[in-house]
Amino acid sequence: MSDANQQEGPVRVRLTEDGELARAYALTLAAMEMRSILATEEGGYGVYVAPEDELRATWELDQYDAENTTGAAADREVRARPAIVVSYTTTALAYAAVLLFFFSAARRSSFGTDWAGEGAMVAHHVTSDLELWRTVTALTLHLDLGHIAGNLAYGIIFVWLLAKETGPGIAWASAVLAGAAGNWLNALWQAPDHTSIGASTAVFAAVGLLAALRHKWRPPEFSLRYWAPLGGGFMLMAWLGFGEGNTDIGAHIFGFLAGLAGGYWMSRKDRAWFGDAQRQIDGLKLTGAVLAGSWALALMF
Repeated sequence: MSDANQQEGPVRVRLTEDGELARAYALTLAAMEMRSILATEEGGYGVYVAPEDELRATWELDQYDAENTTGAAADREVRARPAIVVSYTTTALAYAAVLLFFFSAARRSSFGTDWAGEGAMVAHHVTSDLELWRTVTALTLHLDLGHIAGNLAYGIIFVWLLAKETGPGIAWASAVLAGAAGNWLNALWQAPDHTSIGASTAVFAAVGLLAALRHKWRPPEFSLRYWAPLGGGFMLMAWLGFGEGNTDIGAHIFGFLAGLAGGYWMSRKDRAWFGDAQRQIDGLKLTGAVLAGSWALALMF
């Protein structure tokens, strides 16, 4: 009889000798809209929750412990301040310069090169001929002024929002790599002669990355707050990604899904890289190297 009564009452999810840590646990649970009780007992401070919250509370506190076990104070300080290596405005201007350069070069066939022919994402060239660089080079090519203007505007906006989560270097690198992955998936899905160009695959990858990074990956719950980041991402993709005319809907969908997958993977990592100047610089270097290397391969083969 006593065992059944104990199970009906509050359940202890943590016991610690550190009173400050116990209060931090309680605040963490309160932020997740769970009520808790702090009790002084033999061995220190106990943190108790309702039985129905036991699994979720344990999971949340495990995540808290994982994020704060090594170098907690230093990591919190790093996350609190962004790495000021290069301003986002500078990287946005570089993005615009790259797109405008290739737009102009393709229209004028500069240097006697068929830029669209060499760099477009043609499905059979990617899947059968393994010209994987086309998944990157296609991101820099556009059909007309309306096409490039849209991708410039949306790219700058969504990668800026992403940079607030990751820093500018990591934001651009992750958007380009996820965009390339989206083009590869689109090539696998489409008919062999399907051709696609445009930075929109990377733009929607940025939307997916942002949604995944802002989502709290914990046991699902039925609340608007829990589903808001993912729901908002899907709504943006549906609103902006399903256009008329020459819109490559597959590229938008697969770019978004690649971004979601990449963002989920990044969300499991220690986000101290947000304030790590060297990692931000490395992200920008990687972005430049991937773009330059892909075009070098496109022009060589």
